Amino acid sequence: MLSGISAVLGGSLWLVHTILLAVRPLGCVGEACFQGGRHHRDSEDIAWVLLVSVLLLAVSAGSAPSRDRRVRPFLTASFVLLSLGAALLALGLVVNRGSSDGSPLWWLHDSDTLGRIVPVLGTLTAGIGMLRDGTPRWLPTLFILAAAASFGVNIQDERVLLGLPAGLAWAALGVHVLLTRRRRPATLPGQDIHGRNREKRSLFRLRP
Repeated sequence: MLSGISAVLGGSLWLVHTILLAVRPLGCVGEACFQGGRHHRDSEDIAWVLLVSVLLLAVSAGSAPSRDRRVRPFLTASFVLLSLGAALLALGLVVNRGSSDGSPLWWLHDSDTLGRIVPVLGTLTAGIGMLRDGTPRWLPTLFILAAAASFGVNIQDERVLLGLPAGLAWAALGVHVLLTRRRRPATLPGQDIHGRNREKRSLFRLRP
């Protein structure tokens, strides 16, 4: 339950952050930034939305139930990368807020630098891990394709929209987890409410 809800909320906030950036005036790219009157697209004031999103995704990866030895290392790696991404975002925001010299750590909190790249690696790792368990193939495929698209994000122009698939992937995973949990029967066939095998217990009673 926790993993599913965190994935839905984290993925939704990722989408919100991307859309908030996309509707802002275009920023300059490359040499155009040296021309008079051209500025970067502002992002620092909403970087906290991305931070909360990544924290929730880290919770989702960390609380995902899996005892499969082939899958667990990937979930652990995803959790570590997402947590590291959140730490980098938080560090950049805190230092820049207390600095009077502009944004010395913009390369940590800005949305197409380490603040996004490290969580994207966590998304890619989660997708690879899902290839090894019973998750429907469309989900890990979506994760891997979304991570690949995210490496092309540039928040200064329309390429910021390449960040949308990652948010959609996490939200879709959360919905899948919640729906699967709701449909799961309370007991397995042949078991009573305590999970004990009814057939074995009946055969035992029939013994002389």
